Amino acid sequence: MRQPPQDTLPKRADSLAALRDLGYNAVPKSNLVIRGKSQSVTQILDGATSLSQLQALAREGQNRLQAILPLLPVSMRSLVQSGGIDGEAWCILVPNSAMAAKLRQFLPSLCAHLRTKGWNVQTITVKVINS
Repeated sequence: MRQPPQDTLPKRADSLAALRDLGYNAVPKSNLVIRGKSQSVTQILDGATSLSQLQALAREGQNRLQAILPLLPVSMRSLVQSGGIDGEAWCILVPNSAMAAKLRQFLPSLCAHLRTKGWNVQTITVKVINS
C-alpha cells in the first residue's frame, strides 16, 4: 500500500494550533475508545436494541430454514435462502424460476411442518432473486 507524501499529511503542531484557535487548551478527550478493542458483528448488534430485533428475526428465519431443509430435495438445499418474516408470513428466496415452481409444490407440507415445530406460519412466499 502506497503512503502519501509526508508534506500532505497534517502535522501534529498544525492540528494543535487549529484546536487552540477553536478555544481548546488541549486535545479534547473522547468518551469512547475503540482503538485496540475489536467487536464481532454479533456483539455490536446485541448492544443496539433496534438492531437486535432485526438480528432476532434473521436468526428465526435461519432456524425455520434449518427446520425445513430435510424436507427439500438434496439438490435444492444449498440454494434456498431465508427471506423476511412478517407476522404469520415467511419468504423463501431461490435463484431461479424453475426452482421456485418446484418449491411451491412443497409449500403446504412446509407450512404444516413449521407449525408442528411451534412456528405460527400460515403462508410462505417464494421469491426469485437475481444473483
